[in-house]
Amino acid sequence: MIRRAALFAILLATPATAQEWRFCVGVAPASHESVISDIFTSGAEPARLEQRLQAWYRAHRGRTLTFQCPRGGDRLAALNGQTAALQYNRTMGYAVNGLPSNEVITALGEDVF
Repeated sequence: MIRRAALFAILLATPATAQEWRFCVGVAPASHESVISDIFTSGAEPARLEQRLQAWYRAHRGRTLTFQCPRGGDRLAALNGQTAALQYNRTMGYAVNGLPSNEVITALGEDVF
């Protein structure tokens, strides 16, 4: 019983996931299209963000893209990652479109921020 109470106390003391700066990249290789979001902060798991963006993009833009939302850490790291993704996709010959922060918020929902 004491062990169970101690374990419960440890779980309660575990901090929530920290907010991190990040961005997301959506890619449709068949059409050579990519979308790069503005940077934003979120403590949500990348898979959760990716699934929501994929569903939102398909429902609102009618196209299926595979999204990746890497953990960025601080703001500068996220900006550098975003720039590198932009350059890489252009080098690969992909059309690169932006996904503004207001659309990111709409797509992801306020509960992930």
